[in-house]
Amino acid sequence: MPTAPRPDALERALFDRFGLREFRGPQRAVIEAVIEGRDVLLTMPTGAGKSLCYQLPAVVLDGLTLVISPLIALMQDQVDALTRKGIAAAFVNSSLDAAERRARLEAAERGELDLLYITPERFRAADFQSFAPRLHVVRMAVDEAHCVSQWGHDFRPDYSRLGEYRARIGSPPTIALTATATPKVAADIVASLALRDPLVVRTGIERPELFLAATRVDLAEEKVPLLAERVRAIDGPGIVYSSLIRDLEALHVELKRSGLDTLVYHGKLSPQERRAMQARFMRSDREVVLATNAFGMGVDKEDIRFVLHAQVPRTLEAWTQEVGRAGRDGKPAWCEVLYFEEDLAIQQGFVEWANPSREYMLQVYETLRGWGERLATKDLDDLRDELLLKNRGDQRVAICLKWLEVLGITEGSFETHDLRLVRELTEDELPESVGSADKRRADLEGLLAMARFAGLSEECRRVSIARHFELEAPAQPCGACDVCTPASPWRAAHFSARPTTRSDEARNERWQRGDWVRVDRRHLGQIVKVEGEGRGLRLVVESASDMQRRTIDPRRQRVERVER
Repeated sequence: MPTAPRPDALERALFDRFGLREFRGPQRAVIEAVIEGRDVLLTMPTGAGKSLCYQLPAVVLDGLTLVISPLIALMQDQVDALTRKGIAAAFVNSSLDAAERRARLEAAERGELDLLYITPERFRAADFQSFAPRLHVVRMAVDEAHCVSQWGHDFRPDYSRLGEYRARIGSPPTIALTATATPKVAADIVASLALRDPLVVRTGIERPELFLAATRVDLAEEKVPLLAERVRAIDGPGIVYSSLIRDLEALHVELKRSGLDTLVYHGKLSPQERRAMQARFMRSDREVVLATNAFGMGVDKEDIRFVLHAQVPRTLEAWTQEVGRAGRDGKPAWCEVLYFEEDLAIQQGFVEWANPSREYMLQVYETLRGWGERLATKDLDDLRDELLLKNRGDQRVAICLKWLEVLGITEGSFETHDLRLVRELTEDELPESVGSADKRRADLEGLLAMARFAGLSEECRRVSIARHFELEAPAQPCGACDVCTPASPWRAAHFSARPTTRSDEARNERWQRGDWVRVDRRHLGQIVKVEGEGRGLRLVVESASDMQRRTIDPRRQRVERVER
């Protein structure tokens, strides 16, 4: 049992090592429990200070704290922030060569590190397995702990084995941390990690500086003008999430036509392009990034002023986590999801693809086994073609390959051209979650809960969220959601408009009398008059269908020139 520091030592370390003058919320109680060697499960909002609850004990007590983190970019940012504070921290992952990994593990073995960050996959690496017993891990922290649970919104096979991995290093006292966990997920985390009589702290997930809104759109064409209007109305950095890469790229083009330049971040970009996009966003005070949900977990940027969702996410947990990236500086931030009923089919497809059947898993395995020595010449597309998989968004193959890797059936990968089978698979060793009808049903129920939240507006948004997570409901009206407070006046009172750019001005100057245009993709007509200039520019357009004249604001409506 570590020796507890004097009471005033925590405040001194808080200021000397982290530059903070006081603890927030339950931080002190959780830190004291960690110092006493107790297991802990902590749920707190994104940006509320969860990491401090294992970082501060790591610097006031002796021994190594092993931190399990899901993303290489995330641990890189955290380690950089700690080393700037003079704290001995390092990470070990696949981005390093073998010599550098060994050097860092040797430093940890010598007791030169307070914190060592790894991904859960590292437990399967031969170099780490040889070092693990010699690291003398005295505490373990599991970040993004909802990934442990098959009932969570971001279940990961390697996380599901952390209880086993923890036992390998002597079952050290462990703190599991997440921003989003229903009681069912929380119970699963405790059971999966084998936490002993843990202190369970589940705080409310509301943050008063966030305005929560959901807007129903009846036509897909309404999305771009609405998103453009929001981006123009709120100056400062922002994120616009979309589920599909093709939709992101189309949105990027449409916003550019509206005079708004944006960054784009998704999985088809090279690692260098993704790093460049993230670095540019982090440095900026005004950039807007269009992204899939792959963006954000590794982004610790305080001044994000808005998070918009062009499509409903798959779960309310995912939405809550993603909007939690806004307003970490305590200043107002706008969080809005667009609800278009047809988008639910996209998310329903994701649910099906996230739940391959046991038969499908065995089919993937048998295909690999049937290739024999030819496996070295194959790639992922060959496997998809063999399985008659036509939809490139279908992720069942990737999920099955990950499970085969985690179970030790395969080593290597298609990407590195060294995938191989190392042992046979028997059906009885497949985890219960694979092909589970209960898991598929739970995933669909999660989508339904998100649809109800975004599609209905009779109840305070914060009350709806509290009910979903089975937390105490906040006082009503909350004063910062579109059910309790008129949205437009709140937005106007708390944000200044984005400055007009040169592309805006150029776009305003290009319209001329006689131009044929299409308005909002539907109405064809001819400009008969151009009124005003700059922000006051208006186009009088005579419709080709009914000869009626309508005054158009090209800043708020999509206007395209049509060559005749």
